[in-house]
Amino acid sequence: MSQGTKYRAQILLEPEQHKTLAKIAAREKRSISDVVREAVAEYVVTRTKESVRERRLKGLEEIRKLREKILSERGGKPIDVDVVELIRQMREERDNELLARMGIVEEDRH
Repeated sequence: MSQGTKYRAQILLEPEQHKTLAKIAAREKRSISDVVREAVAEYVVTRTKESVRERRLKGLEEIRKLREKILSERGGKPIDVDVVELIRQMREERDNELLARMGIVEEDRH
């Protein structure tokens, strides 16, 4: 645990929670505060991971809705694109643009 600045927080525990924390602290030769700080740290990590997961799931849901909207606008027909061919064409166009800027004529390449 970090030995830096700590902030005081007052919490109310149920009797059974306090009893269990006291047993854990005694068994591990630590203070109850140290055990609680560790528990809070683990909780924060878990909640942060859940938050990231929830944001990702929300993003996937938005993508699903957008896909449904596009399909609806296209009468249920998916976009049929050969991605590999599309990338090849885009690369060829980019290469031609670069060569044109350099003053190299397309015929000179072959």
